[in-house]
Amino acid sequence: MQPPATPQSLPDLAVSVVLHFSPLEQLRALLDSISRAALKAELCHVEVVCVDHSCDADYAASSHSFVEAYSAPTDDASDLQISLLKPATNRGYGAGHNLAMAKVESHFHLILNPDVELATDAFKLALDTLKEQHEVALLAPQGFSPSGEPAFLAKAYPSVWVLGLRSLVPHWLKIRSGGALARYEMRDKPSETTLRPIELASGSCMWVRRTVFDEVGGFDESYFLYFEDYDLSLRFAGRGAVIEHRDIRIVHHGGGASRKGFQHIRWFVGGAARFFNHWGWRWLG
Repeated sequence: MQPPATPQSLPDLAVSVVLHFSPLEQLRALLDSISRAALKAELCHVEVVCVDHSCDADYAASSHSFVEAYSAPTDDASDLQISLLKPATNRGYGAGHNLAMAKVESHFHLILNPDVELATDAFKLALDTLKEQHEVALLAPQGFSPSGEPAFLAKAYPSVWVLGLRSLVPHWLKIRSGGALARYEMRDKPSETTLRPIELASGSCMWVRRTVFDEVGGFDESYFLYFEDYDLSLRFAGRGAVIEHRDIRIVHHGGGASRKGFQHIRWFVGGAARFFNHWGWRWLG
């Protein structure tokens, strides 16, 4: 039997990714970017836990074959130890990450969407910051679209009005909305410093201090999809700083709820109602 890990023996970083019929070529691009970032940060061992929430035999077989093939030893890759969990039921995005994090231990943990690609220096910048800035509990990157446009992942506290504008209305109406979206996306508070305090971080990519994650009880699993990251950000803010790092960059291939179909709109509206019921309703602004 192996002895339990001590704080000194814990690895610096572990990673979790939740899949739901996610394109495997997209997952390959993410894992390739993790491998490059690990090499740049001189990390010799990084555990990556993928959680397959498809609950579909064909997709499960494909993802299993993909992980096995990707994990085959090579001479020029960092040591990524990739495991695949296949729970019998899909209990939601946050629950998937909680399940993954129950399987690994590390000083810091990276929560990721499969539709993200990391810049090569992302791990080095994030780990250097977290080790030097002990008050930082949650660290977020700057996000960009595949075409290079800012994704504005960091957010201010939302209103019902602005959530409807951003996620559920046509583009022409967004243009006529005035400054509401700019305030929500924190475009009215540009940062001239490397580190910027933010209210809400995107669950597509967030580095968390593992001790704080455990102290707050991880993701609230009563959220199925959407707003579990906002809820986690506010609970983390009670234990430390929630910070955006201007020099840590990712490409995010994700899209709004309205473009993903009616079921996503239902999850979005349900998550928003749960969030506002807990943290307080704001209708306008």
